Amino acid sequence: MLHAVATWWDGVELWLTQLDFTLQVILVVGVLGPLCWGIAAIVDSVVERTVAWRLAALERRRVAGD
Repeated sequence: MLHAVATWWDGVELWLTQLDFTLQVILVVGVLGPLCWGIAAIVDSVVERTVAWRLAALERRRVAGD
């Protein structure tokens, strides 16, 4: 199974390197742009929820300490 994936990837890599540079850039931007945007959205959501959770915990401690 892993050999089949490696062989497929080698074929894709060979195909990509033989394309014109302009087409390479268009393909990379078309694939990596949305991928990076999605990863950034996930990281943003995780950070936002973590900060909100920690602030709420800090507020609960402050109220309980009064």
